Amino acid sequence: MQTKKIPSRSLLPLLLLSALLTTCPGWAQDAEKIAEILRKATEATEKKSPAKQTKKPVEEEERLPVFLLRDKAKIPARPVFKTISVRTRYGILEIPRDQLISVRFALRIDPEFEKKVSALVDRLGSKETGQGEAAADELVNLGHPALAPLKRLMPKTAQERRPGILAVIARIEKTAKRKSRDARRYKGSMDEIHTELMTFRGEILAEGFPLKTPYGELRIRTVDLESIQFKPDGRTNRVVNVAPGFQPSGAWLDTRMDIDKNKLLTITSTGKTSIENWSLSADPDGTNRYSSFKTNQGGFPMLSLVGKIGKSGKPFKVGKKYRQRLKKAGRLYLAIQPFDYEPAGVEGQYRSVITIKDGP
Repeated sequence: MQTKKIPSRSLLPLLLLSALLTTCPGWAQDAEKIAEILRKATEATEKKSPAKQTKKPVEEEERLPVFLLRDKAKIPARPVFKTISVRTRYGILEIPRDQLISVRFALRIDPEFEKKVSALVDRLGSKETGQGEAAADELVNLGHPALAPLKRLMPKTAQERRPGILAVIARIEKTAKRKSRDARRYKGSMDEIHTELMTFRGEILAEGFPLKTPYGELRIRTVDLESIQFKPDGRTNRVVNVAPGFQPSGAWLDTRMDIDKNKLLTITSTGKTSIENWSLSADPDGTNRYSSFKTNQGGFPMLSLVGKIGKSGKPFKVGKKYRQRLKKAGRLYLAIQPFDYEPAGVEGQYRSVITIKDGP
């Protein structure tokens, strides 16, 4: 039988007990009982003053999906639903929530809002003084959301009222505020669903989404939603300027961007380089003016923007627009293909916007 190890500071009472038992043999029969009492007392003392424990690091708070409403309100909330149903041309799909990255909603017409627009359209033809003008102003104040109901009501409206509707539509469309506010809005006719595996379009069948917020539970109507960002899409952006001094034959520009395998790399480049002595200029696609001269640096057009993944990677042409899913991981390097007749005579630079993302 293995005995429990007694802490060092408890040895003194036990030693005294052993000495006492030696001098008093009559007490030997109670030795085990006394030892058990002392052991329990020692454990109780240890519990009262436990050793200092290292605190566990606090886990990072879970990132909540963000629900963006058409009135530009943003609501971070925990979804109660587990899947969303999407009608596609191939059938109805059930998408697990944990695979969703983002959803963008096509414009939907709120039945109650359409009734309000319809009532104002009826007033456009009012013969009472000022009623028609007031109704037109109210419709214009409704802004961009009123356009879809107005266009739907047009064929159903009496012929004499249609010019009034057309005038209201024209006023709304000319509103500078509307154009600036809606410049980046999704204008697709179907909902766009972005998952970890694919991006596709269809019709989300849910009329609303139940959510939990720090202030309680709520339900957001689909008609009020512009988008949902369930998780970051892994997008990374950086802007770099590539000067003529960075050449494949010499030093490459280190973008300091490490790209993992299977990431989607997009590089959009602008700018101009030129050589005064040759009266020559080029954009990131380079020049073929001297294409008969075979450069010894990969055969790319001279003055074109080129790149490589990793220091020993194989160079590829970037040009004005490059988009590729990478088959291997590594750091991105950029350079300008030299002008072989006069490598040191190039002026200007290229500006590259680099984007790395997970999705399609």
